[in-house]
Amino acid sequence: MKSNSWLSAILLSACMIACSNDNNDPAPVPDPQAPTTGTWRVTLFSERGNDETSDFNGYVFTFDSNGSAIATKGGVNRNGTWSINGSSTEFNIDFGEKNDANKPLGELTDDWEIISVTSTEIKLKDDNDASAEFLTFNQN
Repeated sequence: MKSNSWLSAILLSACMIACSNDNNDPAPVPDPQAPTTGTWRVTLFSERGNDETSDFNGYVFTFDSNGSAIATKGGVNRNGTWSINGSSTEFNIDFGEKNDANKPLGELTDDWEIISVTSTEIKLKDDNDASAEFLTFNQN
């Protein structure tokens, strides 16, 4: 019986090591040029579990390759900036101060942590976990 339990322990250890390696797949690399193609809309903005996506209804966003961003609603343009840091871990957006007078665009001003960036979707979360903010843009 002792040899069977020893063999079982070895097999269990080998299985645990093999299974833990399955989770080491590299995260997809964000495409830093993806935002510069076409126009975008906010399809998710949530803060502390509150869905505030409707605050962005009617806005169309353009991210130019020179780092400028434009939010357009009802023919009115608001200028801002955007960038993806060199290590492709942060998506920085600046549409001005976060205050009541600058809502909703000021809510986007942040250093967002990149979840994914593709040619059709940009998924971000606030780099401060306590705020529990999530932001998703989809291409129009």
